[in-house]
Amino acid sequence: MKQTYNFFICFLAFITMNAQNDINLDVNSTNGTGWVGYMNVFDNPKDGSIGGYQFGSSWGVPDLVAVVDGGSNTVTLKPNRIGDTDIYWQSSGVLEGNKIMDATFYIEDDALAGTSFTFNANIMGNTLDGSSLSIDYTYNAFIKVFASDYSSVLAEVNNTVLNGGDFTLPMDATSFVSGEHVQYGFEVIGPNINSDSSFDSAYDNLGSIVVGANTTLSIGDSTLANFNVYPNPSRDKWNVKGGNEILQIQLFDILGKQVLNMNPNSSDVKIDASVLPSGLYFAEVSTEKGSGTLKLIKK
Repeated sequence: MKQTYNFFICFLAFITMNAQNDINLDVNSTNGTGWVGYMNVFDNPKDGSIGGYQFGSSWGVPDLVAVVDGGSNTVTLKPNRIGDTDIYWQSSGVLEGNKIMDATFYIEDDALAGTSFTFNANIMGNTLDGSSLSIDYTYNAFIKVFASDYSSVLAEVNNTVLNGGDFTLPMDATSFVSGEHVQYGFEVIGPNINSDSSFDSAYDNLGSIVVGANTTLSIGDSTLANFNVYPNPSRDKWNVKGGNEILQIQLFDILGKQVLNMNPNSSDVKIDASVLPSGLYFAEVSTEKGSGTLKLIKK
């Protein structure tokens, strides 16, 4: 028993060192939903209102405003400038609009539930400055886990600095299960700006945030597949997907005993759990680019 216990402790240490999946910014990524937009709209208190919530809805990425350059793998985040001239949104001859726009540019990848991962990027430049407006702009990089019905945020981490250089945002989502929603990306909050061309120069002077890939990740880290598993927990099988071909999967039980070894040579693999007892398992997944370890639960 002592030998088994010591092996398990070492195995857990191994998992701690290898379980983290590195997601480096890729504006061309098709993981999960791919990059999408969402906008929450509030009244602007400058008009004597209390900043009440108006509505939230999916929003076109260019309309956030998020300018994506797939060739250079960058996104430029700018203040919203809705083209609708209705008085609901903006007043004629006034730079600052009538709404506060909470714009999010993000990926939702539910397969990250049950894993530990980091979101990495590089702030190539940040000149966003709304100090001349009634409300200055705020912004952050984020990871959020939502309940299955989106009624609440179960976990959230933020980086509100974004002053320049590389950053890494970690999330331990190993306690979350299939059906809960994991999102990561960027948020810009502040007044919308009049779309009249006479305000083009003033709009440009408000600045922007330019984001690219993290430059300090090693080649192995930046190309390492982000292993996704679903459903998890599962009664009969786990589906494992990676961006690279999966060469080997070794499955261990909670005592560190190997219960399965596969050499699938595929990026989409099914692990048969039907013959396994209920409990906690760990899958070491290896590709030619690196390896990672997933926590799996058998119902």
